[in-house]
Amino acid sequence: MTNTLVLTDPARELAELCTELQVQTNKTGETFLAGKFNVEPWSREFFEIIFTITERCGMLQQVVGELDLDEDFREEMVKHVRAIMNAFSAQSMRGRWDQHGLTNVGAVNVGPLKALSATVRQRIAYRKLSSEELSEVLQEIAILLDWLREHQLEEQDFVRQAIIEGLERFSFRLERLRWLGWGYTLETLREVIAAYMLLERQGIDPRSNPNGAAALKKVGGLIKAVYKRISVAKDVADTSDWLIKMYAAGSLVYHGAPHIAGLLR
Repeated sequence: MTNTLVLTDPARELAELCTELQVQTNKTGETFLAGKFNVEPWSREFFEIIFTITERCGMLQQVVGELDLDEDFREEMVKHVRAIMNAFSAQSMRGRWDQHGLTNVGAVNVGPLKALSATVRQRIAYRKLSSEELSEVLQEIAILLDWLREHQLEEQDFVRQAIIEGLERFSFRLERLRWLGWGYTLETLREVIAAYMLLERQGIDPRSNPNGAAALKKVGGLIKAVYKRISVAKDVADTSDWLIKMYAAGSLVYHGAPHIAGLLR
């Protein structure tokens, strides 16, 4: 496994997304984007992706508003992000991509985002995984999913199903939509973490519920392994602190998550 530490952030990821969409085509926005995302137009996955992109734009505008920047520069950056968001509006979806969406995701709006990346990274940053590391995570998820599908958890079986569904969505984003950004993919892992914490809080007796105890260990191991890969720190605490940080990573916020900390006490 490569040990190269490559960092990314929401501004950089949005800029990279826009660069991927800088394509001259007379297709409508909905047809072009669905083909780029490898999903059906207006399917559940399509709506989820469009919503997430616009949500990311909104979040980045909020981050920019909190940065220590000159007011005119801040307003200019927010304006560029707002223009990018318009590329995914209803008008852009119905019209030709090269006449609507392409203009908004062009260099005039992407260039400033790249310049802003270093400043945003001072507040929000996470590792960008290599292709090798991504493949390893996908393999680990597949192994865990196979085990979960074969082992019921008695009274906690609804938790097992929640973990399975969360892992399936996490794997889908990781494998097919990775170019939308690592932060986008991590959002789904929060569902798995929430189910894991519920299982943990119920108290599992290995003697009476060996499958539940094994599931707790395997799912926790996967979450911790992912955190080790994306963490900027060189080590990971052995306490529940790693889980708090992992949840925060899914939220793209690294100043802590007190409500999660309360659940882990």
